Amino acid sequence: MRTVALLSLVCLMVVAKPRLVVLVCYDQLRGDRIDEVRPWLSQRGFLRLLRDGAVAERCMFDYATTVTAAGHSTIATGCNPARHGIVDNDFVIGGRALYATDDTVLRQPSPRLLLVPTLGDYLRRANPNSKIWSFSHKDRGAIFLGGHQPNGAFWLVSHVGLGTSAYYPPPPAWIQRFNVEHSPAQWAGSVWNKSLPSSAPADSVEWEGRFPGGERYFPHQLPGDTASELFWRAFPLTPQSVEWLFRAAGECIRAEQLGTDDIPDVLCISVSTTDLTGHLFGHDSREYAELLVACDRILADFVDTLDQRIGRDQYVLVLTSDHGAAGIPELARERGLDAGRILADTLVRWVTQWSTSVGAPSDSMPIVRYFFPPWIWLDTTAIGRIRMSPDSAAASLAQWIGSQRGIGIALTRWQIERGLDTGVVGLVRRSYRRDRCGDLAIYPRQWWIFGSTPAQHGTPYDYDRWVPLVFFGGGIRTQLITVAMSPADIVPTIARLLGIPAELTDGTAVPIDRLQRH
Repeated sequence: MRTVALLSLVCLMVVAKPRLVVLVCYDQLRGDRIDEVRPWLSQRGFLRLLRDGAVAERCMFDYATTVTAAGHSTIATGCNPARHGIVDNDFVIGGRALYATDDTVLRQPSPRLLLVPTLGDYLRRANPNSKIWSFSHKDRGAIFLGGHQPNGAFWLVSHVGLGTSAYYPPPPAWIQRFNVEHSPAQWAGSVWNKSLPSSAPADSVEWEGRFPGGERYFPHQLPGDTASELFWRAFPLTPQSVEWLFRAAGECIRAEQLGTDDIPDVLCISVSTTDLTGHLFGHDSREYAELLVACDRILADFVDTLDQRIGRDQYVLVLTSDHGAAGIPELARERGLDAGRILADTLVRWVTQWSTSVGAPSDSMPIVRYFFPPWIWLDTTAIGRIRMSPDSAAASLAQWIGSQRGIGIALTRWQIERGLDTGVVGLVRRSYRRDRCGDLAIYPRQWWIFGSTPAQHGTPYDYDRWVPLVFFGGGIRTQLITVAMSPADIVPTIARLLGIPAELTDGTAVPIDRLQRH
């Protein structure tokens, strides 16, 4: 009898598994950005999660090429790019350039280039009736968070609204209804105006980009003609598009009855607006600050919906980002930093100068076949004509480019494969797969960027790897997680809460204190 009583007590003390896991990724949300707008936030959104959740003191991606496709894949799989295979937004396989969601058989976007399971895939293996849904403004955001076998993955498609591909099951009736009742077109001609006080960042900096059809400064008006591509370029830059996305997620919870039984479900939401606005205006801009404050309000309303429909103890919400970002280099230089940008024609000039220095004829074919930063693929035929081996050419070119102003790192595949798995080389190794990466990798110096986009990311520097990480709800106690964390730890941690195996991960499960339920 005593043994039975003890077993009964243990059973009473077991913490219930969450019925719904909500992964929320704000694309290009560096780890310090929420604090930068703290004075203007409510107590119901970001600050509620930071106050009542389990908050990682410092969360850093553990690899070098910090871009959207790689980041979402790491969040979803618990693996670094060297394992999950999505090494960049674009890469080369077998001599063919591919976008990360390309499907050469289906010829529509799919997750087939992702080499390992996601959280949703693990959950479906353990519970075939679990529901997995994923939403984003970008296809790669929805596709990689959703995994290989979701019930649906949807993203913003021009002139449609929520769109998907033939890889997935046919859209349910509620998606079609949503696209009629909540079309982005309802915001045609609407205005995004500033609302923060004068103590907020300046409204315009001369190096910012221009809102499609508008200016660098507020107010930003959405074009009235929804038949024009200008409207569909402008819409995802605005808080209206974030509201639209969370509205879709809320409708999914209702229509699919997510989290209403003991079979756990997963809902993924990737907000691309923070990335698009960050690239165009910079994350030090008034636009970015105004956007985060609007995101705070929208998140607060969404969490209230989760509380009402699911119950605070029945769901776990994870908030994170796929990468951070640097600021606009011209602004950084004005503030006293060694910063700048390396344009495409500058890189071409460097390669041409190197080609001449090693004796290539002036009329010879281009040495570089592909350049998807940071990776350079050399043309073996062109290299052969200058009587160099590919390895020798890569080493020579890496040394040449590495000596140029603004370049911080230049490594050949030989150096990456044989280098120690520590420091910068270790970060690059965890971004590297021989069958998908180039002959050499080049990264700019700190605060420097490639290209003409006002602001950028994609480097191994802290500002690009640093992101927020919060676990909220599900009976989780308020706590500060002081161990070093990576977004690769999300899947094993959630898998432990769900009681399911997740064997192919680079991350580790982090113990999170939860309230015992009697």
